[in-house]
Amino acid sequence: MTDLQELPVELEANDRRVAVTAAYAGLVGTAVIERHETTELAKHVPIGTRDATALTMHVDGEPVILRPGRGRYMRGSYKVTVNHGGIVYKFRPKSPDVSRLSRGGVRLGDFELRNGGAVDITWHEGSTPTATDAAVGYALAAAFGTGAQFFVLMLLDLLGHVPD
Repeated sequence: MTDLQELPVELEANDRRVAVTAAYAGLVGTAVIERHETTELAKHVPIGTRDATALTMHVDGEPVILRPGRGRYMRGSYKVTVNHGGIVYKFRPKSPDVSRLSRGGVRLGDFELRNGGAVDITWHEGSTPTATDAAVGYALAAAFGTGAQFFVLMLLDLLGHVPD
């Protein structure tokens, strides 16, 4: 669906709050993720933490269950799950720079967070994302970053043996 590439999205983000409004096909979707003020800031996470107890998320004005992984050594630990009224979104690393959003097990699109906070997306051919799907994906990318290194590359990098 080529007109999805021009999806109008408003994104406001800082180290405490991410707010996204997306419009598509006459519908508007919103997603807001907030970090509690008293939470200690983790500099490697755009929103400042991956601790679910320190975060709240609302999608289209309704509270949702947000479960970010710990974001440690294994790629799978960077997965984020959102349960919104029985709809389960999964946002998981696909490559070192890109994460994939799925809804109910169906691939929707690939997100990449650029330097400066811009989010690029490539919708999968044949997917039927909604404005809410877009808002959720953009919010997760802006709040938690995208992608994750392979463990072996991270280990080699730590040891100073990664070839250029």
